[in-house]
Amino acid sequence: MQGALTQGVLFVLGLVVAATAFILVVFLANTLLSPRNPDPEKNTPFECGMEQASDAWVPPRMRFSTIAMLFVLFDAEAILLFAVASQLRGNAIALLEVGGFVLFLAFGLGYAWRKGALEWRS
Repeated sequence: MQGALTQGVLFVLGLVVAATAFILVVFLANTLLSPRNPDPEKNTPFECGMEQASDAWVPPRMRFSTIAMLFVLFDAEAILLFAVASQLRGNAIALLEVGGFVLFLAFGLGYAWRKGALEWRS
């Protein structure tokens, strides 16, 4: 029993050492083989074949994150509704529960709309 445990631990340690050695070899090969002749044109940011319109490090607007969060929230809840809808099949109590859930979602959407979270201001 003790020999099997030692053999398993040595196997895992060998995998860790092999993975670490492989990563180090790849980084060393990159350092030795990559060309090093930068010029101002190579150091400029390049995007879609066009010159950059503004600074590359502009922080994202919080409006985008609010819209994205609402999208993910309602998208996940729509998926849950599709999963539950297949199990209703004439069950009136389940239909009332799902209807209550949909009303709760509609209330949340109305609240977000009233607060102006869905308006995109430029």
